[in-house]
Amino acid sequence: MSSNEYTDDATIDNDADLWRRIPPWHLVHDHNQNRIRPTSAAFEDDEDGSPMSVVLADVVIEAGRSETEILVGHEGFAMAAITAGLGRECAQKIVRNPLPEEPAHALLVGRKTDSVRKRFAKSCRWVIHPDPSFANH
Repeated sequence: MSSNEYTDDATIDNDADLWRRIPPWHLVHDHNQNRIRPTSAAFEDDEDGSPMSVVLADVVIEAGRSETEILVGHEGFAMAAITAGLGRECAQKIVRNPLPEEPAHALLVGRKTDSVRKRFAKSCRWVIHPDPSFANH
């Protein structure tokens, strides 16, 4: 599907957090920000061309779940958050896409240029920090 076939969900507030699982191979020490952050590659669409997956934090919290549940089965992963507003500023649509295994699943739909991915990587904040051992790499 092209991005034109998706509709941005206006019921998702701009200040809503979109959580993204970050594998350890997508971590880098940013000397300018003096912190570990995701690489821009962590914010690409899926290899099969489908839009980037995110998890709607509000849906998780309203269901009485915790952020740690999102990482079950993803050992060694961290989790970062960007806001829906930042996504929209970068010409992305936020589309609810609940899955049987993850009712809070959504898609971030739109062209992910280098500058968009870099902006996400540098603007995100940690929900679940990377394993502290990464700092030794």
